[in-house]
Amino acid sequence: MASILKVDSIGKTSGSTQDTMAGMAKVTANVTLSGSSNSDAALNVSSVSDGGTGLNTLNITNAFSAVKAAVPNMTNHDNSYNRGTAVDDTGTSAFILRIFQSSSGSLSDADTDQAVAIHGDLA
Repeated sequence: MASILKVDSIGKTSGSTQDTMAGMAKVTANVTLSGSSNSDAALNVSSVSDGGTGLNTLNITNAFSAVKAAVPNMTNHDNSYNRGTAVDDTGTSAFILRIFQSSSGSLSDADTDQAVAIHGDLA
């Protein structure tokens, strides 16, 4: 069934479309700890590099405007509910994703994958 959407304006009544864009994710990814990415869940991801136990580097296609212009949020999916996550910005176009065991604090590759969303200002 075909439909047509006609819009005169989009945005918040007291703001602008720029305000709306600022809240949208600029990067999304679902990453395994072996360094592979689910391309169906990827937005603005050029590649993922396996950095060793519990580490992946997420490389971004379109860079952010500054190193601290990005606000990442990550979760993990595991079978033991004993994992913590962290995201480090290494520049405007790469992020290190870390996953570790909550009980010991050591980096871990066991039974888990990561989902990440990053918001911020693109260059």
